[in-house]
Amino acid sequence: MPQRPGHGTLGKKLLVYANYFKVNCPKDLFLTRYNIEISPEAKGKKLSRVIHLLLEMPEFAGETIATEWKSFIVSTRPLNIPPDFTTQIRYMAEGEDEPLERFTTYSVRLVTPLSFSVSNLVNHLASVEPGPGYDQKAEIIQVLNAVLGHHPQSHNGVVSIGQNRHFSLDRAQSNANNIKVLGGGLESLRGYFQSVRPATGGLLLNVNVTHGVFIEPGLLSLLFPKLGTGNKITLNKKMKLVRVRVTHIPPKKNKKTNADIPKIKTISGLAHPQDGRTLAHPPQVQSQGAGPKNVKFWLDAPPPAAKPVGKGKKSPRSSGQALPSNTYISVFDYFNRRYPAIRLDERHPVVNVGNRENPSYLPAEVCVVLPGQTIKRRLSPDQTANMILFACRKPWENANSIIGDGREVLGLNRSADSMASKMGLVVAATLLTVAARVLASPQILYKSPQNKEMTLSPRFGSWNMANIKFHLGSNLGPWTYIYFTSNRGYDRFNEADLNRTVLNFQAFLTKSGINAGGLIQTPPPPTIPLFDGEEARNDATINQIFRQMHLAQKGPKPRFVLCVLPYNDVAIYNSIKTVADTRAGIHTVCVVGQKLMKDQRQDQYFGNVSLKFNLKAGGINQVLAKDKMGVIGEGETMVVGIDVTHPSPGSKESAPSVAGIVASVDKFLGQWPCDFNIQESRKEMVSALEGMMMSRLALWQKHNNGNLPKAILIYRDGVSDGQYQHLLDQELPLIRNACRQKYPADATKQGFPKISIIVCGKRHHTRFYPTTEANADRSSNCEPGTVVDRGVTEVRNWDFFLQPHACLQGTARTAHYYVILDEIFRSRRVKPPHQNPADALEELTHNMCHLFGRATKAVSLCPPAYYADLLCTRLRCYLSDQFDPNDTSATPSVASGATTQTNLDIKIPDNLKDSMFYI
Repeated sequence: MPQRPGHGTLGKKLLVYANYFKVNCPKDLFLTRYNIEISPEAKGKKLSRVIHLLLEMPEFAGETIATEWKSFIVSTRPLNIPPDFTTQIRYMAEGEDEPLERFTTYSVRLVTPLSFSVSNLVNHLASVEPGPGYDQKAEIIQVLNAVLGHHPQSHNGVVSIGQNRHFSLDRAQSNANNIKVLGGGLESLRGYFQSVRPATGGLLLNVNVTHGVFIEPGLLSLLFPKLGTGNKITLNKKMKLVRVRVTHIPPKKNKKTNADIPKIKTISGLAHPQDGRTLAHPPQVQSQGAGPKNVKFWLDAPPPAAKPVGKGKKSPRSSGQALPSNTYISVFDYFNRRYPAIRLDERHPVVNVGNRENPSYLPAEVCVVLPGQTIKRRLSPDQTANMILFACRKPWENANSIIGDGREVLGLNRSADSMASKMGLVVAATLLTVAARVLASPQILYKSPQNKEMTLSPRFGSWNMANIKFHLGSNLGPWTYIYFTSNRGYDRFNEADLNRTVLNFQAFLTKSGINAGGLIQTPPPPTIPLFDGEEARNDATINQIFRQMHLAQKGPKPRFVLCVLPYNDVAIYNSIKTVADTRAGIHTVCVVGQKLMKDQRQDQYFGNVSLKFNLKAGGINQVLAKDKMGVIGEGETMVVGIDVTHPSPGSKESAPSVAGIVASVDKFLGQWPCDFNIQESRKEMVSALEGMMMSRLALWQKHNNGNLPKAILIYRDGVSDGQYQHLLDQELPLIRNACRQKYPADATKQGFPKISIIVCGKRHHTRFYPTTEANADRSSNCEPGTVVDRGVTEVRNWDFFLQPHACLQGTARTAHYYVILDEIFRSRRVKPPHQNPADALEELTHNMCHLFGRATKAVSLCPPAYYADLLCTRLRCYLSDQFDPNDTSATPSVASGATTQTNLDIKIPDNLKDSMFYI
């Protein structure tokens, strides 16, 4: 990959804090890693427990050993064990002093010991001469992450998600501001992410505030009303694998410590009629999720031992009434007789803490949900809103949390029991300060009411386009509007008032330079009733109205439809976009009626909506001066954005991954038509990239008199650090193959087109904070245009962090850009004021962030990547039956008599496919 051609020089110089701590390591620090092989396979908490039991063995006494509790251990010296060390571990749960009667024996091997010199890596990073890469860098970083993550992952008061995110379970008053109830039986905890990163000069520890979603701990009987017990199928999914502490049975004592051994059980689901069908006396369950009166199990003779309730499970002695023998008894009657002090609510479902073959039933009143249990499902809109409110804090609040509470939770303070201290690592007490620069904003070009060129100067990262025209207005052709109403009467509007508002909007479009004279008012636009909660019915209604417009024999067929919705609703939006985009071939713009009809700042809302109309119709909203466009301004460089989206939690197992590509068609960067491909799930590399790239080159030819671009600048989104080389190995050859098929042979032999690939992303944990109020914007963040390419980067790599936008609230997230291939910028002569290719790329990327057509402000991510991300989001709408299987609106759409659309069969009609329909 290309080495850094120098550091950027443009902009106002200043210092900022970064959420990094310097990591100092002793001289001659060697660490030895042993891989762990365990048979039979163990996962999750059981796996970490097996490793814990391994480290308690005499062979490891007195050794300083860290682990990531998954696949390897790390010691400060080679261990005094045989080369192929194998041992047998008799499994004991935490707190137990001896194995249970039917314990599992695990065979554990330590193999492939490998020693690493941490000191040599530090010397390499600090060397003045940036030589080739360090072969063992990735392995050493992995080992150090295990060392620094050992403390939070082994601390009982901390729960970890993965190996990097750690959350304190302390519910004391001092920690109350780190807990937020989200509603619906969920809560969010504020925790900390940490990761060791190599940088120029040495090793750094990146620490960031993070947030996780967990099930509210406490009595299950108090949790059930919050979760909602109406839909037992949904509730059954929510309860699967939830761990609970059983309270009605006295706990055993640890013989060595005399501490209580808690009785922990895992819920396999709600009681179900099919439970225990192979047993001699199967349970009698009236329905899934039945209450304690409607769940009966066979009771043998009353036994003396304390066991959970269920088939084959014995009951403890108690002062309650005598129990019958050899008969069925309901869970309600059993507890009423045996534990009269425990009052059961017959409405609460009974849970199964055994399995389907051998169920074991417990009422909710004796189950305490343990803290720190994560969920893997999508939040509701209200829960999401609460989560955002909780996570949104001032930058300095997060910085203070990191250096205070964060260091304590992660065990970074220099305490004797800290694994980092035991291995000689010292984590600095203060955040790192790094050099930054603030790049000047470019002038934005529009047209005046007299069609003359007009410039606007961004202020605080945004600008106002009042009384000006788009740089290139479009022709909407025939268009109309549809008024969707709700049976719950959300702000019902008089249809005459709505018509007047649409006429006002038409006048605004005309004033902005758009030809909107094709508004269809005869016959009157339809009013369509929708019904809350009836997604399938609403979807059928929406399909029918667009089918009628598509098949209309009389009058002009609308090219655009303004959809006035009663409220924001994902299901309605998905239905409209799916049928309009993939079948009817009609552009749609959705607005909420309440916002469209408001009197205050109506022109501002009209302006935001008009941006989408103009882009969809082929117009250009704003441009920059040629001298601010660098290599693109010459008109011979095509800019490409590529992204891949994967199934999210809650998606079907069959849900695919979706790859999207957008590309410019000229030097103005105003239009970005797209292509896409449905591909194998979880596959990050774009398998169909060759054909997708050929389609973009053909479109460039069409818009540029048959000429092909001399250079292709690619912004690739959504790729992790470890996949950079995979892009060069797998995607770059497909891009070059596409070029070979489109370009003359002599052109490709001469090295055309030149290609540069920049990986960009925002899913990182680097944050920057102003060091003085004078260098902060209105939200206490760094100023728009802040760029950092020193301090937290490596001099050998060509990467930088850029914040072009003004963050309205919370902590601004910079975009990270990493150059993995460059044939464009190094090959060009550097022109003042640039002093090196780094200046050219940083300024070009920053300036492009002011050309996102859907906003009158600089955006946080470079538009090619942003547009590709929007495209993938739209594709998720079309595949909502795969990505949101609980959304019953996800039914195939049919228009124009076409065959039924299959789940993965998405085609955009010819009249839309070369437009920005996805905006």
